[in-house]
Amino acid sequence: MNKTLNLLYSPETYEKIRNSRILIIGVGGIGCELLKVLTNSGYKTMTILDLDTIEATNLNRQFYFRKEHVGMSKALVGKESVMKKHPELDITAIHGSIFDEKYDVEFYTQFDFVLCALDNAQAREHLGRMCLKSNRILVDAGTGGFSGQANVIKRFLHQCNNCQPSKGAPQYAVCTIRASPSQPIHCVTYAMSLYNLLFGPLDESNMLAGLLDLAQIQSCDKNDQELLNGLAIRTFNKLFYDEIKQGLKGYAKDEEANAINQNKYPISYEEGLQDSNVYTTIDQSKMDEEDDKIQPFKYYVDQFVKTFVKILQTPGVGSFKFDKDDWDSVRFVAATTNIRTFNFTKKFKNIDPRLVEGDKMKYLSVNEVRKMGGRIIPAIASTNAIAAAIQVSESKKVLEEDWDKLRMNWIQPTFDKIAPTFLPEPYNTCNHCSPKNVYLHIYCNFDTTIFGTVVELAKSFGLNDYDISGQSGTVYGLLNKQIKRDGTNERNYNKLLSKFYQRESPYANIIFSIFEQTSGRKFYWQIGCKYEFILMHRGDIKIPQISKITKLESAFQQLKNVKLQKFNDINEARMRYLDIYSF
Repeated sequence: MNKTLNLLYSPETYEKIRNSRILIIGVGGIGCELLKVLTNSGYKTMTILDLDTIEATNLNRQFYFRKEHVGMSKALVGKESVMKKHPELDITAIHGSIFDEKYDVEFYTQFDFVLCALDNAQAREHLGRMCLKSNRILVDAGTGGFSGQANVIKRFLHQCNNCQPSKGAPQYAVCTIRASPSQPIHCVTYAMSLYNLLFGPLDESNMLAGLLDLAQIQSCDKNDQELLNGLAIRTFNKLFYDEIKQGLKGYAKDEEANAINQNKYPISYEEGLQDSNVYTTIDQSKMDEEDDKIQPFKYYVDQFVKTFVKILQTPGVGSFKFDKDDWDSVRFVAATTNIRTFNFTKKFKNIDPRLVEGDKMKYLSVNEVRKMGGRIIPAIASTNAIAAAIQVSESKKVLEEDWDKLRMNWIQPTFDKIAPTFLPEPYNTCNHCSPKNVYLHIYCNFDTTIFGTVVELAKSFGLNDYDISGQSGTVYGLLNKQIKRDGTNERNYNKLLSKFYQRESPYANIIFSIFEQTSGRKFYWQIGCKYEFILMHRGDIKIPQISKITKLESAFQQLKNVKLQKFNDINEARMRYLDIYSF
């Protein structure tokens, strides 16, 4: 045992640390600090995952990277740098996005706990949900300037980062985004919604839903380059010419006059390629990075088509969501943002006089769009170091299962730099961390198991009037009258689970959520619960089985402890069924 570590740990704790398997998400400011502290604290086996690449602006605080590493994967370079000093370690580096469906529930269950070092609020919320589904403990941290926090989230015990809406995620009126944008953020929001609409899963809540014929886009031959180019150009003309022209009153009578009066400028693909103007009053001659500059307008027109085609040809399209670490999505959103800005910017001598007026409409560089769309949280090296040190300290308590000593640690720019408080309990109404939620992990063969198995399993747990929702919305309903009338229940009952899987093989997991309503009020599971099936494919399994890997007994015990006498019989029945279906 290391002499220094011998002063810090008991032999039992040291053994747990050496044998633990941990996952680190993010190798940026906090991530580099985490790698340093973890490797010097005795941890041996770890996996690091990050989609980002090294930029010149990272070098001042992310000390594992050098100038020659710019443009390379943070995860891969981070591993290489650590291994030079600690060759005995077992480190797996993954250059990928946590939003990728292959990083599913089963991926997370191989680790003892997860350390979050992300600087993106959306990604942190997603990671929090995945840890709750897989029953993995999350040691979270985030910083902003000289402030930050570090805390542990254990399912059913602590409030998760989905309990409250994320700060920095304002909502805008749909009519403003679709018809009358007046600020740059309106155009960025439109562009992000368009990206999610075109390349993401079906989402009827998308503010641009119904704007395009998605069936034509999703069913096209992805190998036909000419067809895809034509589709991209038609989509461009539909969005930036036809839709804008249609919104102009009296456009056909006096095009120029009405366009000027209404501040709307339709532009076709062919016209856009002819526009070489750079719409900015800023002196860009001293800017080194191209992504910091406003480009000629025709550049954005060309980028829209090129990235549209490239993303459609990317494996997994249909599951994408805007990610500031995915440069294809960033460039598509940046191009869309600036074309949309053109549509709603009154030009005067090729320069919009409002460009210099604060937050009013203006053209944006790629990096500006990335920052606005990704909600990037700024960081300072010293704050990152403090947050990472606290995370490792809290991780030791996790391994020792010393739950009473866990704290919410606030980092603040005051005399008392670190202010620990008690961890908040979960909200009973939270759809993710409430003790009244149950996650069932079920192994089955998607190619031989029918959806009716899910329905019958729901019935076996005492559910009566309920709806089952999947990725594409409600797929089985006893409450939904429309679904009952049109025969959807009967059609879906005998469908193979593979028909509900909307991505390319190999299979990841399918998640079904069950909602029940009773006595005129809506509840989850009659007693305020959500019941979630997480189905995982196993080609060698003939009969679906519930896994006990995620300690389901404790989840069911949580339900049994709910003080509602009239539901005691139902709870006891559910406990019995757990033994029947589990292995």
